[in-house]
Amino acid sequence: MANRHQSRESALEVLYAWHNAGQDDAMVPSLLAGRLALDERSSQDQTYLREAVYGVIEQVDEIDELIRGAVRGRSLKSIAHVEHNVLRLAIWEMLNRLEIPYKVIINEALELTRAYAGEPARGFINAVLDNLARKLRPDETMRRNP
Repeated sequence: MANRHQSRESALEVLYAWHNAGQDDAMVPSLLAGRLALDERSSQDQTYLREAVYGVIEQVDEIDELIRGAVRGRSLKSIAHVEHNVLRLAIWEMLNRLEIPYKVIINEALELTRAYAGEPARGFINAVLDNLARKLRPDETMRRNP
């Protein structure tokens, strides 16, 4: 069975490198190839990895606008690149992968944050995603939080 958590780890790594390189789309295929070749990620869902990376890149302006609105008073430049890309990935999932419950998306984002950004960043990520879940998934959040 394909492992989506591993796919999200790889997607975050690709998006982080892409972001740090000035969002150079030409480097994405080689970044993906590098993540797909990792032995420790041999069970990752390769299709999901590609969909997530290219999906975030395709919708990056819309996603960043959502982040901008959710972090009132902060500029996107003040957000660490790892955190920024955790948010991008999670928001892409909230927008496009409606079969995945928002709580699963937030939990996965928090796990990635713990692994790549450290414990202090988790509160920020959780607050932003919880706020956006109410906006992006109102029916789902109302059913679960009456």
